[in-house]
Amino acid sequence: MKDRNKMEKHYSLSSAAELLGVTNQTLRNWDNAGKINMIRTPGNQRRVPESEILRLCSSTSVNAREIWRKPKRSTDERDHISDEINNISDTDVKNPEFYEKTNDTAPPVIIKNEDHYILMCKDDAVYDIEKNLILNEKTIPGCLLKKTMSFDQWMVTRYSKETNFSSQRLMQRAFGSYDHNRAAYITGAFSLSDCYWIKRKDDEVSFFDITPYANREWDGAENDGIRNDYIWGSLSNLFVNGKTDKYWQDAETLLKINSFREHEAFLLCGALGLDNTAEVFVAERGLFLNNFTSPNLFFESIEQYGFNQNEEDPREIITERYKEHAAALFTIDYLTENTDRHSDDFGFLRCSSTGEYLLPAPFFNFDWIWTGDVITLPDIIRNEYFGYVQDLCKKAISVADDFEHGIIIDNRANELLRL
Repeated sequence: MKDRNKMEKHYSLSSAAELLGVTNQTLRNWDNAGKINMIRTPGNQRRVPESEILRLCSSTSVNAREIWRKPKRSTDERDHISDEINNISDTDVKNPEFYEKTNDTAPPVIIKNEDHYILMCKDDAVYDIEKNLILNEKTIPGCLLKKTMSFDQWMVTRYSKETNFSSQRLMQRAFGSYDHNRAAYITGAFSLSDCYWIKRKDDEVSFFDITPYANREWDGAENDGIRNDYIWGSLSNLFVNGKTDKYWQDAETLLKINSFREHEAFLLCGALGLDNTAEVFVAERGLFLNNFTSPNLFFESIEQYGFNQNEEDPREIITERYKEHAAALFTIDYLTENTDRHSDDFGFLRCSSTGEYLLPAPFFNFDWIWTGDVITLPDIIRNEYFGYVQDLCKKAISVADDFEHGIIIDNRANELLRL
């Protein structure tokens, strides 16, 4: 059985759920009840063997047989791709000559001037890029509706920054150059954080045909040009915003490379009873973060939501909507000396069908803690939620001895109590 598991394809929970036409929770319930045989990764993630999916297809959704024909990538294949990415060194990535000498391996340019592109949210057309025209106000990015950003500015908020060397390796391997704009139109600009993508107006391809939530990702070029049978395909690791080096191992797991120090902030959240935090675990290469989005629920940062940078404090906007939740986030930042809480790493979870803002996004980013400095709490928190902040500080003092940086936590908590 052990040898069979090593050779057999295994699928993430979300991919298996899509194949079977059920929800992730249904699969968890089946696993707990012994109705399906799953395996666990070293990080305790559920994986579903291909044989189990085939066995269950006949007893679940009829559509599962049709979905089954779509190309999928197994866990072993993803590991192989990760090895290829890592074989390109950081020195190479930082060297401009690295890109120049391999440009002849890039796939043919497929963008044509007469092409008409549409921004989609799943299978709803939301914005005509050529005409600069809003097509669906309900599911369009908030900043485009409020006109606080142009389409190009919004796209930049989704790009991996130049310091994300893993994304640079992927782009280099796929295109032979580092060009976000070109990659966006070739791959559809898919992300595993939201449900937006770009397609030609007359293309018949649908979201579930090629989204990385349910399908294999686009691998780049082979000797004969485009690898996939269709031109469209996702390369979602190019659209992981932020500065840190990170990439999606699969649709459920993001690896933040060498990001060890922020783990203590997540542990503090747990010790204070704050349950709206992303699920994380430490591995040899860095911090694994479980994806909290899905094809039904996507993340929109406060930056993408849209605000007037000259007149509005984004921390106050989210506090007005989510009260103690937001107060807790900025209090944790104070206690851990996180001075890098930008408007791209907190925000909302939206319904991909209605566009409704349903929930605050889980706390997911504490990259820059223990800096020796703090950011003052917004006035709205000091004025309206300071009793709640004081309760958090008292709890923090009571558990500080359990933390490596407990002296800092204790000192910062006492500072807030003295305000």
